[in-house]
Amino acid sequence: MNIDIPSGTRTFSRVETFQINKILKDINRTFELWAYEEIKLPYFEYLAVHSKGLDEDVVGKSFKLVDRSTGEILCLRADFTAQIARYFSSLKRKTLPKRYYYTGTIFRYSQPKGENLWEKLQTGIELIGSERLEADAEVIAVACQSLKNLGIDDFQIDINNTRLFSFLKEYVDLNEKDYRLFMEIIKKRQIFNLEKFISNKNIDKETAEFIINIPKFQGDISLIKKLLKKYPPFEDIFNQLLEIYRILDEYGLSEKVVFDLGEPKEFSYYTGIVFEIFIKGFPRPVGQGGRYDTLISKYNGDVPATGFAFDVFNIWEYMKDMDLIKDKNFKDFFIIDLTPEKKYAYKIGKILREKGYTVGRDIIDRDLKSSLEFAFENRYKKAIAIGLDSSEKEIYIYSSKNEFEKISIDQFLKKI
Repeated sequence: MNIDIPSGTRTFSRVETFQINKILKDINRTFELWAYEEIKLPYFEYLAVHSKGLDEDVVGKSFKLVDRSTGEILCLRADFTAQIARYFSSLKRKTLPKRYYYTGTIFRYSQPKGENLWEKLQTGIELIGSERLEADAEVIAVACQSLKNLGIDDFQIDINNTRLFSFLKEYVDLNEKDYRLFMEIIKKRQIFNLEKFISNKNIDKETAEFIINIPKFQGDISLIKKLLKKYPPFEDIFNQLLEIYRILDEYGLSEKVVFDLGEPKEFSYYTGIVFEIFIKGFPRPVGQGGRYDTLISKYNGDVPATGFAFDVFNIWEYMKDMDLIKDKNFKDFFIIDLTPEKKYAYKIGKILREKGYTVGRDIIDRDLKSSLEFAFENRYKKAIAIGLDSSEKEIYIYSSKNEFEKISIDQFLKKI
């Protein structure tokens, strides 16, 4: 009988699960310190509703099923931002700003190879109701502080402004088909194909030069200042980048910033400042986000917003490889009661749990040596052995398989 799990999925061990949950707890605590409030969203959405906020390729990758009662097509959540836009639009009272955070899984099909999982665990925030750049900067600052609170400091923030591409679309007068091709070439950083693409367009020499060099425009704030002087038509776009840099400098984050104008983001709903976060030596981004001022209007209302999400599995992989997850998830006591009635095991366990200790009991028939091996292999700090001699009211507290202290039950419970 085949008991394998599907390609694109994986099981996490109890140790791995503990590590991931600890990362989530620490990140979510940072979110809460910035006054973000958690919301829980459903795994299922109506496909027709969810797809309003998704690009066609993401809709194509979504997992679909049929509502048995209505026959309507449902899908598993493929994107949190679109889902939160739908949720916010459903609210009758929309006091602003809204600060939400969320944790959960998104589901997208991908070719089952390497580390490509159909399930991606994300945690992130959405700041709804402000079009000011200080909102964009806050979101970036929260992301950075979350990483720092995990003990990760060797990261960089790659920032861009998607207004650059929407401006070029109008400036060069590109239809939708040409614009999609243009964005694909930019994403692949194909300078030769860019030259070929614009060769038959009616573009002035200065703009043509700028477009051809977009994939090369990577650098610090001096790059943006230089481009601002050289290409006046893009003044508003570059000024936004300068301003976001200024605010991030107030947060003490300017040294983390790299500008990458040749990196369009995954979703077309982005309308302004976008960013990705990379950790030195790790091959994949651990977080990304940006501004999406028109997404909510696809559902109901016209409200600006920005946000970001962490790829939790990527953060976990990095922290595991670098041995940054220090807490090993020790449990407190393992009770081994060799008496027939086990009454002291019940009593001691109950009192210890009431005091807040984690307590497990041995419910397998085996000798003391085997029970102690189990206890310390499973990361119990101490083992309590009852019934080793004639006095049931005397117990043995083991701190290892060979080290123990003999003490009365009453003394132990007073001492603990």
